[in-house]
Amino acid sequence: MPAPPYDLITIGRAGVDIYPLQVGHLEDVTTFGKFLGGSPTNVAVATARLGRRTAVITRVGMDPFGRFVRRTIRELGVDDAFVAEVPGLPTPVTFCEVFPPDNFPLYFYRYPRAPDLEIRPEEVDLDAVRDARVFWATVTGLSHEPSRAAHYAAWETRGRCPLTILDLDYRSRFWESAEAARAQVQRALKMVTVVVGNREECEVAVGEPNAERAAVALLEAGVDLVVVKRGPAGVLGLTDSERVEVPAVKIHVVNGLGAGDGFGGALCHGLLAGWPLEKVLRFANSAGAIVASRLACSTAMPTVAEVEAEMRGMNNACRRADRLREIRLHEPATIAEAASKRRRRPLVPEDDRLFIVAADHPGRGVLAGGRKAMAMANRDDLLARLCVALSRPGVDGVLGTPDIIEDLLMLGALEGKLAIGSMNRGGISGTVFELDDRFTAYDVPTLVGMGFDGGKMLCRIASDEPATAGVLEACGRAVTDLAASGLMAMLEPFWVTHQRRGEARNDLSTEGVIRSVVIASALGATSAYTWLKLPVVEEMERVVAATTLPILVLGGDQPTTGQHETIATFEHALTLPGVRGLAVGRTVLYPRDDDVAGGIDKMVKILGRS
Repeated sequence: MPAPPYDLITIGRAGVDIYPLQVGHLEDVTTFGKFLGGSPTNVAVATARLGRRTAVITRVGMDPFGRFVRRTIRELGVDDAFVAEVPGLPTPVTFCEVFPPDNFPLYFYRYPRAPDLEIRPEEVDLDAVRDARVFWATVTGLSHEPSRAAHYAAWETRGRCPLTILDLDYRSRFWESAEAARAQVQRALKMVTVVVGNREECEVAVGEPNAERAAVALLEAGVDLVVVKRGPAGVLGLTDSERVEVPAVKIHVVNGLGAGDGFGGALCHGLLAGWPLEKVLRFANSAGAIVASRLACSTAMPTVAEVEAEMRGMNNACRRADRLREIRLHEPATIAEAASKRRRRPLVPEDDRLFIVAADHPGRGVLAGGRKAMAMANRDDLLARLCVALSRPGVDGVLGTPDIIEDLLMLGALEGKLAIGSMNRGGISGTVFELDDRFTAYDVPTLVGMGFDGGKMLCRIASDEPATAGVLEACGRAVTDLAASGLMAMLEPFWVTHQRRGEARNDLSTEGVIRSVVIASALGATSAYTWLKLPVVEEMERVVAATTLPILVLGGDQPTTGQHETIATFEHALTLPGVRGLAVGRTVLYPRDDDVAGGIDKMVKILGRS
């Protein structure tokens, strides 16, 4: 039985995007992430992420990067049947710099010539192109032969059938001049039915700097639909009978480079669904905004549920909490659905560092943050701060109780992030049973079922507290069960003493921390998956010498010392063997200057990621 037609086939660029994991100039960056790149390829990925059957026609080099491109295309749900290798030409690599919110310089390495410009007309599966419900091409593919001839052959086969889309995607470095590009666009306009571009690209296409007049000129050239992306001014859609304007989506920008591809994939999805033009453009606009709030392009593409959440105002601070309450009341199954669709990542990144934002304090009744005694009691404010923190380059994930993790899931904030569930929150601060740290939150079956990455346990040890024995036993059992499931077991141990008036106090002497470390390290039937979350204390060298387990250092309360002293303390700890990163909460979520993004970026820098 023959396979059904593709919902979308794209043609054109493919390569590797090398994105810095820090904000700043490339000469200062020390760590990078490797991602699938190329606008037409990313549009195919974006559309596949929305549940459509897609393929890309492209070429790569016969090299490791080419193998990476083909493998990643498949892993992201796109058919690579039309991807071939070109001997003698390396797979293109693109670097960018990250200067949010609106400056992301690109550096293309497509020398001596990009394989994707070697697509030949006779190599294109014209039957598949003709039958595809959407065919997407870019102006870049018209810049050189034989790619140019392959594009025109594909268009001639389709015969201007509906949803033959041209992305104006003008890159000056690929052309001799804007006039040369305009000549090719004018020829192509006679063969396509939909045109998409930003204001500058539309000007190159028709020579008109005004977005409205450029759209009219494109429509007069014979296309059925013109979509103009106008940045902060929103999106304009124009047909012979309809004019639609959609406002821009306000969002915290991390990397704007993939927004257009996310927009394009969502545009294809909406057109395939036959939605009214306004809904199509709102959906596409929201998808593009979500991608702009994330670092990568291909792996940042949202699901339908994420886009719909954005459209419902889930990322609007004024409506976020209200919508979450509605979901919990009427659609509780949405939580498990969001968990099942969450895009996961490896636990340890290539630089062997981790930066986890801790937010499990409210579960024990600990609500102070910064100068406010009840700061963490405002859930919408807490979620807003967490979303900013998780959106910053260099942040790996979050540690939280089920209520907080689930809110973040529904907000789409955990895509590609680590989710560590807090397990024992029963020792409520200030109570007579404070040291009885019972398991009242996550359990191992739930962590496994939700597809999370680990569980965290508070393990306080007091020589005069009978409940300590039960806490140790329960933590040991959880360590064993987490290891059996291949999940991180994060232990936060403290040796605890009682003060004169009975208050429990963590012993932060070097000897006290060492004592807690050696006891926690021995918990469970295996320590293969155990990590320690430890305070930074004097003679930290002696503390790390007490174990071979990986260590994350914690931030604790808002420090009484100055910010420079705090950073210096962390910097020193991170030079010690076995210290692999940070698990910091209120210190960065409620900084003295209230600049969450700035505080996070400082921590990223001391990790060596900027």
